[in-house]
Amino acid sequence: MEFEELAEQYKPLIFQVIKRLRLYGDRETFYQIGLIGLWEASNRFDAGKGVEFSTFAFTTIRGKLLDHLKKEARYQDHCQPTGEQVFMKLADCSDDLSVDLIEEYGKNLTENQVKWVQGRIIEDKSYKEIAGEHGVTVESVKSWGRQAVKKLRQIIIVEG
Repeated sequence: MEFEELAEQYKPLIFQVIKRLRLYGDRETFYQIGLIGLWEASNRFDAGKGVEFSTFAFTTIRGKLLDHLKKEARYQDHCQPTGEQVFMKLADCSDDLSVDLIEEYGKNLTENQVKWVQGRIIEDKSYKEIAGEHGVTVESVKSWGRQAVKKLRQIIIVEG
């Protein structure tokens, strides 16, 4: 059987796997990945092992989609900048711009969050240095930063 015929026959199965995995984003990309899984299943299938092709195809397509999702998650974790990195890049653009930005967006920050912006972003201090300066734990300083980044993101999204 030609692969085109096989693809047409198993198209509903591919969409069933996509639906079961609750993949709602880019359906066309997921479908293409499902086709690759079907192609791999057709090349690796061994009828002598006593398994139906449809079962083997389902498992292979599902595995291919899950592998794709894992790779995407890994990319997001390793290659996407964190909120702090984005803000630091923004602050590095220009000293005048960074001061204006911090004054504008810093209005909604708590005193501790402003300490984090001042120490970490403007003065480029380590978490340990900021913690020692203010007599708190490193975890507290990290928490200030996480909360400051959340607030700044909300402000930027609303105004952007």
